[in-house]
Amino acid sequence: MTDKQSSMNVNKHVLTQDLRLRQVSNTAAFLREGLFVLSPSAQNQHNWFDLSKSSLDRYQERTYKGFLVLRFFDKLLVADLDRFIREMMPADKYVINSSGRPHWKFRVKVSGGTHYIFNHQNSSKAYPVREFSVKQLQDLLSK
Repeated sequence: MTDKQSSMNVNKHVLTQDLRLRQVSNTAAFLREGLFVLSPSAQNQHNWFDLSKSSLDRYQERTYKGFLVLRFFDKLLVADLDRFIREMMPADKYVINSSGRPHWKFRVKVSGGTHYIFNHQNSSKAYPVREFSVKQLQDLLSK
């Protein structure tokens, strides 16, 4: 298994077993009955992750209740997906990877015990995210 595959599998069981979500193909998108969870994994020394436009398009195809659940090492960092998209994923602030696919690149930083996400293309804005336990996440997604 490659490092990327290993990274993508960290805490994936929380999503598929504990939260009963179904992964969409081999993406960071997970679904369950009107619920959409975008769950990238950040398992690297630079604390970065990316989100693809194709995953975002999939979310915007239908009306879902959406959440960002970042699997940041052993932590689950959570944000409302609509607000995160509005504030951190501007249509003109993405990059194109080598295969020609647009995506947004982010980095996680910790300050004063709070986790913040920064967009690589506009690092002047910090987006705070909350750490959730599996139980807290189960409660949140069952509302």
